[in-house]
Amino acid sequence: MVGGRDTSLAQLRTNVASQTSTVSLPYARIWQNVILTGSTAVNIIVYLVIARALGPYLFGSYLFAQWLATVTVPAIGAGMSTLSSRQIAATQSRESPRLMAGIFYFLWYRQHRSILLYCLIYVGLSLALTHVFHDFTPGLLLLSSLATLPLLLSSVAGITLRSLRRSDLLTMLHLFGNLLTLLLIIISTQVNGRPVEAFILAFALANTITLVLAVICVMHLLPMDQALAPGIFLRERLARNMYQSRFHFALDAIIWQRSELLLLACWYRPEQLGFYALGSIISTRIIGLAPSLFSQWLFPLFVRYLPRHRYLNQYDAFVRTSCYIIFLAVPICTILILLSPTIVITCLGNSYLPLVKPLRILLIAAVFGSIATVGLTHMTTHEHYDLRHLQQMQRELNMGVATFKILLAIPLIIFFGMTGAAFASALAQIVSALISILLCKKLLLRHNTLL
Repeated sequence: MVGGRDTSLAQLRTNVASQTSTVSLPYARIWQNVILTGSTAVNIIVYLVIARALGPYLFGSYLFAQWLATVTVPAIGAGMSTLSSRQIAATQSRESPRLMAGIFYFLWYRQHRSILLYCLIYVGLSLALTHVFHDFTPGLLLLSSLATLPLLLSSVAGITLRSLRRSDLLTMLHLFGNLLTLLLIIISTQVNGRPVEAFILAFALANTITLVLAVICVMHLLPMDQALAPGIFLRERLARNMYQSRFHFALDAIIWQRSELLLLACWYRPEQLGFYALGSIISTRIIGLAPSLFSQWLFPLFVRYLPRHRYLNQYDAFVRTSCYIIFLAVPICTILILLSPTIVITCLGNSYLPLVKPLRILLIAAVFGSIATVGLTHMTTHEHYDLRHLQQMQRELNMGVATFKILLAIPLIIFFGMTGAAFASALAQIVSALISILLCKKLLLRHNTLL
């Protein structure tokens, strides 16, 4: 996927706090939203094909290796996290085309050093983990790391295209990558003996081809042969944007990115890992579903067909948008909780029914996660003298939540397996989401009082 992997809750695609002017939904926007929806559907089909082809045991090993290969990427790679990518793209967009080309080269070469570090870490990690986890082979993690390498470079191309405001190209590249992955995965199902390795290589090939197309797009949009190297101050600012959110990423990885899989792998077999990991992936996608529906479809329609629909201030925008998300997220998660056994049997078969219980627990936390995206969006884009203090408070509270999750997860996983892991994860996510909501409310109330 060009531009890297989106993590954390900050997936609300519009800054609702600043939308005080008329917003329309032109055909180009509708087309882009349809493409994004289709791309997501193709990605879901890819996982369904792999799950049916491998079965619970091998699918669990595959998902665990894939998670290990990608979980540290935002910390190692330059601009791989959502926050870093947005900040670097904003910095790059303010420069001239020749300097933008120079920034692309600067990021590209920095990323090569990140790739070297990534390879060294995972060569040692793949050997060490064979002595810790059951039924784990080092070759599986090495192959998964190979499939991840193109993402480290595609993030640079994605940042540059985003700074050029070519979201249409990013959308098309994302769809192309998913379609190509699906085609290669279907071909890989015909491989006998080593289907897991064939699936991983299919992802690596699809990511590489998509990366090549993204680089070609950048070369046609920027004067690469006339690139200007960024000055020392610009390089320092870019480097600061690359890595300033590593501590935030670590907390996000513990609370939201399935870190309990490491503990689960110490005591349980791969099929348990597969059930839990698949349930966690589904719940993470559901977190972004309600905000995406609202920001991409419903809000533009409200403003276009209800011209008097305006927010009085940023606090009013926060409260009303949160209510809209609640009215979307609660019915979606309730329906999925009730129909999850039928959906699992229809899509995956009876052998995957054990994932229903952890999925239902995680879907409860997904409601709170969807609502928290509104507050996180405001806190990310808001300008206020007290914002840094509140962000520091948020980090400290989340550090306590992460510690609490680890201490709670160990006994729960030992005695209750993936159900205990789901309970510990859901509780930590609910508390973290409530912290974000309450801190954002406090920030906006202070801002309104000053005004």
